[in-house]
Formats: sequence, C-alpha cells, structure tokens
Amino acid sequence: MQNTTIKQSVNKELLYKRFSSAAKTYDTHAIVQKHMAEVLVNMTQKHIPENQTNMMELGCGTGLLTNQITRKYTAEHYWANDLVGEMEPNIKQIVESNSNAKLAFLQGDAQTVSPPATQDVFWSGATIQWIEDLDSFFARISTLLNAQGYFALSSFDVDNFMEIKTITGKGIDYKSIKDVLVSASNHFKILDYKSWHQKMWFNHPTDVLKHMRYTGVNAVSSTKWGKKDLLDFCNDYKMFCSNNKYPLTYNPFVLILQKK
Repeated sequence: MQNTTIKQSVNKELLYKRFSSAAKTYDTHAIVQKHMAEVLVNMTQKHIPENQTNMMELGCGTGLLTNQITRKYTAEHYWANDLVGEMEPNIKQIVESNSNAKLAFLQGDAQTVSPPATQDVFWSGATIQWIEDLDSFFARISTLLNAQGYFALSSFDVDNFMEIKTITGKGIDYKSIKDVLVSASNHFKILDYKSWHQKMWFNHPTDVLKHMRYTGVNAVSSTKWGKKDLLDFCNDYKMFCSNNKYPLTYNPFVLILQKK
C-alpha cells in the first residue's frame, strides 16, 4: 500500500480511447453520474429560466446529462461537444426525442472547442476533472457567454475513488470544490453548489475494476497489471470490506454559476 498519491496528468489520446471503448457499457454502469445529472438539472431549475436561445454542453458523452437538460429546458439551438465523435448519433436521438432544438455536434477538446455563437447557458457533466488549468478554462467560458449567462456543471471532489488512491497511490488530480469555487469566482457569481459522498458496493475487488473500465474512469493510466499486481490489489482492498461487500467511494459536486 502506498502512503502518498501520485497525481497523474491527463492523456487526451488515452481519454479518447477509454471513453470510446466504454460507450456501450457506460449508461448501464454510470449510476452515480446519472444521479449527478439529475441533481444538477433539478438545482438549476431554481436559478436558470427554462426557455433559452443558445445552450451548449461540454463533454456530453453518451447523453445522460443531455437527456435531463432537454427534458426540462427548451432552446432554439443546442450545441453538444465531446472528444469522441461517435457519440453524435446517440445525442442526436436524445435531443430530437425531447425537444425541437436545432442540434449541432462539435467534436473536440472541451478546453478549446468554440461554438459559432455566444451562449446563454453552458452545461458540463463530470468533465472538468479532465481540465488541468481551471483558471484559464473559466475565463474562456466567460468570454463565450452572453451577458449574465450561466454555467451549470458537475465534477468530483478530492475524496473520489479514495480506496483506489489509498491502495495504488495513483489517481486523477481532483480539484477540491473550494479550489474550483476560487477559480470560478474570478469570472462568475456563485449561485448554488452541493457536494456529497456516495458509495457503490461490489462483490469482489475485481468487480470494482470492471466498473471503472465500463465507465471509462480509468482514463489516466495506461499501466498494464500482471497477475501479481491484481492479486496484491485484491488483498489490499480487503481493508475496506464490510459485510462481504467492497465499496468504491464517489465524491460528486454540482455547481451553478452566473457570469459577472
């Protein structure tokens, strides 16, 4: 067991590969991410008017958040972005089923993609943990928003996957909600936020690894394990066992911002 955590940088090629591979299994296994999308959109309804002209979603993935947004909000134009272009048909089906919005899909990195028009609302579900320079990111999103536009987002706080980090000493460099609020407050008013812990339980440590693979969240490491590595991991994971079940801790947060 490691005592310190090695912060791993984001490899965008590996990110693309992991999420592309997990596209078919993601919705079935991304239970926490689906809940995050529901919490985020329910919270935004207290702050963001439901009728908009231009909205854009960054890192739309398979469309868990897209589905929630387009069921609760209307827009004339909906731009959806993702690193994986193969997500487009699914997003098209969701948007067309739920709304009359004109959809445009923009493949690319959420840090650099630009819509052809300024936006009334930006959305981002479980994406900003892949962005290393949040100060520049928030500054850029602010410039792409109309006056007093909104940015509604979710991500993960520092305790996310605490079991994995404790055992392997490696993990994503999750920014704390406090640090995210500091970066955001340079360009946005903080309207609302919420952070919580949520555990998923599995029958065996190998099921934890399968879950991570099925949801693409092992996207920071290309390290291949041998049999001894896997055995050591399973043995170490026993420290977290409770009632013959093995937990994986999620630490999500949702945040509602308005351009200053």
